[in-house]
Amino acid sequence: MFLESLVYALLGLVIGSFLNVCIYRIPLGKSVVFPGSSCPHCGISIRPIDNIPVLSFLLLRGKCRACKVPISFQYPFVELLCGFAFYISALTWNFAPPTFVNSLFLSIIIVLIFTDYHHRILPNVLTLPGIAAGILLSPFQTPEVYEDIITLKVLALLGFDSSQSMVPWAGSILGAVLGGGLLFAVAFAYEVIRKREGLGMGDIKMMAMVGAFMGWRLALLTIFAGSLMGTLIGIALMAFRKMNMQGKLAFGVFLGIGSALCLFYGLSFLRWYLNVPQ
Repeated sequence: MFLESLVYALLGLVIGSFLNVCIYRIPLGKSVVFPGSSCPHCGISIRPIDNIPVLSFLLLRGKCRACKVPISFQYPFVELLCGFAFYISALTWNFAPPTFVNSLFLSIIIVLIFTDYHHRILPNVLTLPGIAAGILLSPFQTPEVYEDIITLKVLALLGFDSSQSMVPWAGSILGAVLGGGLLFAVAFAYEVIRKREGLGMGDIKMMAMVGAFMGWRLALLTIFAGSLMGTLIGIALMAFRKMNMQGKLAFGVFLGIGSALCLFYGLSFLRWYLNVPQ
């Protein structure tokens, strides 16, 4: 399994190279397919030999072959991050269907984290298809994320059979509604009380996507984890960099990190916290 997971991680490196293209081009409204990769500084097309994930960055010593302008370390970092995400997914789900479902989910999350960090946007072209993908792929997700008493009761109230085949669909839709709905309620209340926007619709759509892939329990845990991380980082910035309370942090970054942590450790944490037997 180790060798197979390592090969799958190499695929993740290649996908990570494509994610870099998405991170750069999507906020600019450019196609992620055409034209081919080029240096953002001099515009010279990147040769295939210079486009090998991580390795080309090392061989070129982090500089463009043509103009010698330094290449951002973000490029190999994203490639390595995606490779690691694929590797951990393979080890966790042993190449069962959830391996590929969650590899897709984590790939989208990586792009969202970096686009929000750089541009403070969470593009609809990622979140809206992501919601649809989470729902459509729910039968192939690990069943545990959707199996809970609330989902079963919702099925019963709607008059549906609570058979195993119905649970993923109901759990995914409920996750999308509650994940996005909770943030929408918070944003609406904040705007009514403070008379200004507190959360953008991008965060709401992102959490609807997270809920579609991970169910309502892990979606709510993601909001808690993201809020906690954002609060701690915000306090640290105010203490050490004198940032005031009006400074806006990219909440999508923390939600993205929180969703990845909850995907792998969320259910175990909930069992421990609620003292549920394994």
